[in-house]
Amino acid sequence: MTDKLLQKAGADPQRWLKFLPAMMVGHMLVTIPTFVISLALAYATFVQADATRKMQMSDSWPYVSYGTSNVTPERETLISFSLTNEGVGPARLKAVEFVYDGRPMDNPRRFLQTCCGDDRRDPTNFMSSPVNGVIRPGEAVHFIALPKRADNGAIWDRLETERWKVTVRACYCSIFDDCWVMDSRRQDPQPVKSCPAGWHLFEERPFPATARKANG
Repeated sequence: MTDKLLQKAGADPQRWLKFLPAMMVGHMLVTIPTFVISLALAYATFVQADATRKMQMSDSWPYVSYGTSNVTPERETLISFSLTNEGVGPARLKAVEFVYDGRPMDNPRRFLQTCCGDDRRDPTNFMSSPVNGVIRPGEAVHFIALPKRADNGAIWDRLETERWKVTVRACYCSIFDDCWVMDSRRQDPQPVKSCPAGWHLFEERPFPATARKANG
């Protein structure tokens, strides 16, 4: 079409300019559909990539919950504080805050001394686990566990009452670096862009203080 218009216009610029609008319309009739098709393909690619990512996230979604108990499945008398991954993907535990009666606790030993009168000179033996690392799907980490024995009855009975004054927050992330904050006062974990800074971190050991960051 363009060649025919140019032949009709000849060498006269004025005559050629008369056909310029028609040439532009013809060019647009070719360009616009191509542009629309490109946009549709780009959108379809974006939607597919987003759907793929959501499927990957759902297949690796962690869900950490907090619990406390005074008996084991085997009916052993034991008070425990635990974090359990009830999701389908591993949970990378970044930070834990343990608060007793409104006061943040540094470690299990400090907690037993504060809540239950544990003697600093003759401390009670208990079991503990690290509150960092990876929690596998279906795994429960009992980060404090105190079995009832003849020599710790008073401490155990006190802990049985005081454990209900404990609140726990934990920040954890998936393998895709999607993060959540679990708060024992809320029903479900809340998504966050990164683990909050400024937490009073709870550690398994009373010493030394680690250099871990809550938003690391």
